[in-house]
Amino acid sequence: MREADRRREITTYYLGISPDEISSHVAASFDLWESLARYRRELAVGARWLELGGGMGDLAAAALDHGYDVLMTDVQDELLETAARRHPRLRARLQRADVFDARAVAAVGARGPFSIVAALGAVLNHARDGKQLARGFRHLVALGEPRSLLVVDLLVREMFAGHPATVWADFLHVLPGLDQLARLIRSSGLQLLEAYSLFHRYPPTPAYDRAFDERMLRVVLHKSPPGPRRRARAGTSSRA
Repeated sequence: MREADRRREITTYYLGISPDEISSHVAASFDLWESLARYRRELAVGARWLELGGGMGDLAAAALDHGYDVLMTDVQDELLETAARRHPRLRARLQRADVFDARAVAAVGARGPFSIVAALGAVLNHARDGKQLARGFRHLVALGEPRSLLVVDLLVREMFAGHPATVWADFLHVLPGLDQLARLIRSSGLQLLEAYSLFHRYPPTPAYDRAFDERMLRVVLHKSPPGPRRRARAGTSSRA
């Protein structure tokens, strides 16, 4: 499939989501904002909020309501225009960027540093393959300042029957395994603070004639610079 066609499918899907559908999938057992507020107090994290793949802007607008200094990106102009119409306060806080493109990410980084980097709604699963997904994850990490928080949603293969490498629902999703996710977290020097699962059931659509049970893992990660003791242990290990 051509990249332009793939992006068009993704855009069509997100523009077709109704406000009622969005609100119906909010996880009632976990409050993202309370959790982030707690970690910000405990870990001295700032208030610069970057959301990658923000779609129609509802989460970015909620971040504004909670006192964050927000920048939201998306790869599609149509979605950014929709976000500006739905939430006029976001108009000066929107930027077109592809999380998988290094130059686009560098342009976003020039507006940083960012205290919280969010990629919710399975943004990384929009990758063409596992290598591109890993590159997008590394870009997320690079955009966060030292001591920042990362909040990432991922569909992982172990949450689906047969552990598939991809799953189709309106458009193709690439599914990493838990082992790949663990390697990405470890190699990036991140601390896993919290993880919980989300379950959404989507009805059939013209592009996909069956209901889709979306199983997603949300992780909250801390980007913490190594202290002197940690660096010393790492040095000893490398000499051995």
